[in-house]
Amino acid sequence: MNNDDFRGWCSSLATVWNQHNLVALPKLFSPAIRYQEHPFEPDLHGLAAVIGYWRTTLAQHDQVECVITPVVFANGRGVAEWRTSLYHNNQQQTQTLAGIFIVNFDAYGQATELREWWLAQAVEEQHLCNALD
Repeated sequence: MNNDDFRGWCSSLATVWNQHNLVALPKLFSPAIRYQEHPFEPDLHGLAAVIGYWRTTLAQHDQVECVITPVVFANGRGVAEWRTSLYHNNQQQTQTLAGIFIVNFDAYGQATELREWWLAQAVEEQHLCNALD
């Protein structure tokens, strides 16, 4: 895997979110993937758990606009920043999310470990910013 491969992998993951395309996940993640969405929560173990997580997450989101920007790739490990705007069905509001992840890859270009950190922009902050515009 190289920088171009990592860029393509990030683009494919963004497409999964934007298009709710779970079919692509087995190409992106190893069957033995360890996936941690928040640093203080336990990892998800295995492809079935990751697909289940994405299925549940995507069912809650509409009007998704996600961009994942690679930051660095070296020695089988990549770091990327992402930003997403979406409509959260359960909360009945538009949200803006920003995050970063570190991902390790195997020799086949599949992620074996993904650790992620992200925040949602506070609704109050959105209203304040909109009022100032």
